[in-house]
Amino acid sequence: RVASGNMSEAVLEGTVDVPDGELAGIHASSLGRSCTRHVACGQELEVSSIIRFRRQVMLVDDATGVAGSPGAASETVVKAILIEHGQKSCTVGFLSRHVAPRPELSWKVHGQFAQIIELYDLLDEGVYKRAKRMRNHGMAAYILLNDIP
Repeated sequence: RVASGNMSEAVLEGTVDVPDGELAGIHASSLGRSCTRHVACGQELEVSSIIRFRRQVMLVDDATGVAGSPGAASETVVKAILIEHGQKSCTVGFLSRHVAPRPELSWKVHGQFAQIIELYDLLDEGVYKRAKRMRNHGMAAYILLNDIP
């Protein structure tokens, strides 16, 4: 762990990764985040897991969070797909709702690969991240892999 006052020094020294963003809903099973192998696919994520982003339009019910239900409306989402053994696997989460409808942001990450650098459920300190994790049904931080030299 890095003390908050030493974060900028740790970043400059290269001893800590700075996240490019966060995944939400990694413990939920709705909206395609479950499959025949997993109740909630996002629970398979580990620190160092590789994901790929995909922008798409889904029918989502705001009240229930369920795809294709009678009250569903079209919504642009950016989903995170787990990469296992070099192949696309399960949908494990989504980027926050404020990112997906903004074309300049959602198209920027579409097709990009990222690596999970932090799972908020593994943290035992920090009221802010714990509350965020509970509110969003699980959270993880990622770093994009397109800028690796």
